[in-house]
Amino acid sequence: VNTFGYIAQAVGPQDVLSTLLNNLKVQERQNRVCTTVAIAIVAESCSPFTVLPALINEYRTPEINIQNGVLKSLSFLFEYIGEAGKDYVYAVTPLLVDALVDRDPVHRQIASNAIRHISLGVSYLGCEDALLHMLNYLWPNIFESSPHVIIAVSEAIASIQYSVGPGVVLRYLMQGLFHPARDVRQSYWRLFNDLFIAWQDALAGFYPGTVRRCTKSGSHFDLDVFV
Repeated sequence: VNTFGYIAQAVGPQDVLSTLLNNLKVQERQNRVCTTVAIAIVAESCSPFTVLPALINEYRTPEINIQNGVLKSLSFLFEYIGEAGKDYVYAVTPLLVDALVDRDPVHRQIASNAIRHISLGVSYLGCEDALLHMLNYLWPNIFESSPHVIIAVSEAIASIQYSVGPGVVLRYLMQGLFHPARDVRQSYWRLFNDLFIAWQDALAGFYPGTVRRCTKSGSHFDLDVFV
């Protein structure tokens, strides 16, 4: 697959990219998946700014295979470029937000995978506002019934924890831990258990304080544990 990168460096990425984007229109799934990997390799070899405008423009085509291919290309792209993705997070945020509110669960699943790679690549690089914006659209998908979507969404939320901190995600979780609906409680407690296993020590300072009856002032203590 690296051959595409060497060819793109020699002849320029545009000619190679136009051929690869046309491959996203075919019906054969294996062909489309290999094409998305090749697009990501071209972006890594020739810098992402040579590929992203064409990719984002291709997403406007109202065809499910093409849009899924673009999202998967973005997922591979940000996986390959790592922390260099900090310059491109804000460019792809509207596209990923659009995919997260799509009716097709595959759209939301692939978008969640892309967010996972983005958040791990740009941890502590000042992109927390974009990641929080994507988290707001990612959060309603925790109630999905498809196991593939649930896994993708859970991994994306776990990855965002490394960038924005576990305390922020804990604030999202507290609103549903004691919800009257059992299905809501199950989803929230599943995420809380994952958060607790990964960040048990860091969460101690973020639990809500409890009022101590023995003090007249009713002051809160930072490390009180919420039971």
